[in-house]
Amino acid sequence: MTAAGSSSEAERARLEAVRALRILDTPPEPRFDRLTRLTASLFGVPTALVSLVDGDRQWFKSRQGMDLVETRREDAFCSRAIQSPPHGVMIVPDASKDPRFADNPMVTAPGGVRFYAGAVLTTSSGHNIGTLCIKDRVPRTFSEADAQRLRELADLVIEQIELTGERHEAGEKRRLLELVEAVSRVGHWRLQVDTGEVTWSDEVYRIYGFPPDQPLSREAVSAVYTPEDRAERDAMMRRVIEDGSEEEFEATIVRPDGERRRVVASALRQLDRDGRVDAVFGVVQDITERHTAMDHLRRSEARYRLLATHMDDVVTRLRPDGRSSYISPAVKSLLGYRPGEMAGRPAQDFVHPDDRLELLKAFRKLSAGLRRCTLQQRALRKDGTSVWVETSFQSVIDEAGATVEIIAVIRDISERRHLEEELREARDRAEAASDAKSRFLSNMSHELRTPLTSVIGFSRILQARELGPVERQCADRINLAGEILLTVINDILDYSKLEAGAVSLEQRPFDIRTVLKEAGEIILGQIEEKGLWYSQDVAEAVPPTMIGDPGRLRQILLNFLGNAAKFTGRGGVSVTVGATPLPENRTQVRIAVSDTGVGVEPEAAKLLFERFVQADQSTSRRFGGTGLGLAISRELVELMGGKVGVESVPGQGSTFWFEVPLGLPE
Repeated sequence: MTAAGSSSEAERARLEAVRALRILDTPPEPRFDRLTRLTASLFGVPTALVSLVDGDRQWFKSRQGMDLVETRREDAFCSRAIQSPPHGVMIVPDASKDPRFADNPMVTAPGGVRFYAGAVLTTSSGHNIGTLCIKDRVPRTFSEADAQRLRELADLVIEQIELTGERHEAGEKRRLLELVEAVSRVGHWRLQVDTGEVTWSDEVYRIYGFPPDQPLSREAVSAVYTPEDRAERDAMMRRVIEDGSEEEFEATIVRPDGERRRVVASALRQLDRDGRVDAVFGVVQDITERHTAMDHLRRSEARYRLLATHMDDVVTRLRPDGRSSYISPAVKSLLGYRPGEMAGRPAQDFVHPDDRLELLKAFRKLSAGLRRCTLQQRALRKDGTSVWVETSFQSVIDEAGATVEIIAVIRDISERRHLEEELREARDRAEAASDAKSRFLSNMSHELRTPLTSVIGFSRILQARELGPVERQCADRINLAGEILLTVINDILDYSKLEAGAVSLEQRPFDIRTVLKEAGEIILGQIEEKGLWYSQDVAEAVPPTMIGDPGRLRQILLNFLGNAAKFTGRGGVSVTVGATPLPENRTQVRIAVSDTGVGVEPEAAKLLFERFVQADQSTSRRFGGTGLGLAISRELVELMGGKVGVESVPGQGSTFWFEVPLGLPE
């Protein structure tokens, strides 16, 4: 590494050390002010400073005889001083005669600095972060003994600075511990054996139901346990102290307000250097919800077995290798086998050979962590015939996240498959007709757009030239008419694709905030041109990353924003984004665009999302548009599995909104 590179690395490390102390820009403190007053008095100088050197400034934690709070780094004597060896002292008897400082504005100014002495503030890690310095307007001499006294005072300053950093760090750790305890519902306590003194964390108070400001005694805590559990708790404490065993037990407590809770308590002893028991440390965790959930689970399992016995669908419990451990009686009517005849055999033995590979793939995915999946396959009956079934698989995982069991529900879908085949044939016929129409519209749009693009291009060239008033008006009208016609053609083509089912959706990770920003940047010019305000608000509950089609979401949002800007003459436009959790690792996102525009009559609002419809037939003349934009937006939202709507008050404005379910990263 070059000398310049090494110096740059050292400066970065020094700046990190300064900022890690968290003292920059903090308010004045008496303990530092006392030290600077003492320093100024001891050396008989008008100015004494505790100076810290940041990246581009010198900042004063304490100052005597100076009004400035900070100065530029390049003007600071201390910037030179920190280049000294750790714990060094830089002395400038007469700055006006020192070539390093003679041109310094702090020296050349009327009444400028002549004498300077600065003891470097060196941290315990060896970084020079600033100085304790003294200044005078007249030259002075400074003896070795004076330098030593200034050095000792600087050591006191750095001790106070590092103490401040340690206090901050200890406070952060304490707040983090309190947060962890609150989230996990775990409290801790410590018993000093020789004095009997007990310290409790705030979470212990919450778990036991005592007010945080109330003194808490060992007797009060013991009293919340039931008599049986109290005896076990006392016995546990004796074993911990006498035998040194690490103990844990589960118990029921009755809080002062009468509420019963379930807790797990554990403890271990601490020994001093001589091997004597010094203290006992323990934790207590509220597991009421977990205990209740386990109880509900046991009852649910009993109900599940009763339900599985009497339902028409076949319910099976499978090991990860596909062998069954339980099969409901309904399998007799579906396949002709009794449950006992199928028990222990691989599931693939009862599936058509052509469908077995997909089944084995599903088992591998479920064993690897997939939570659920559904297959349609042909199951083999006992008489050799086959029947179409739909099997829904759900994996059961243990605490370590490993799949220990697979629940499968099998349903006869023979009739549904027959209907689906008929619908497929009808759909194919309809798609063939729709494809012909789509090809016609596509060809027509290309045929129209090619000359239209030329017309628009030439109109822009004309607009860029020096034209008379009449010619300018003609050129502007040609360009506007061309742009409107191109929008009509694009809208018709988009709607035709949607109607034909030719639009596919992307499924990729994206940030809705980026989509919102991009849409805002596109529409902002139109909004600012009309003198409107614009705002965006994304709720904290909206995940940073979701899975879906950001391009189509942007298209819908731009359509809503374009309409809002178009129909708003005064006021502004706002966008809000919210989210609601859904099952299966998904979330429901709601995006609403509100304006202070003309508004819509209630009856007209019901028709806004139909194609070629506008709230008022005069709007197409006043504002332009085909009436297809909202219809396209509705089709895209419904294609995503969502819904769209509008709330409006005539003369006050409208809110157009849509909701779509989006996936979340695993």
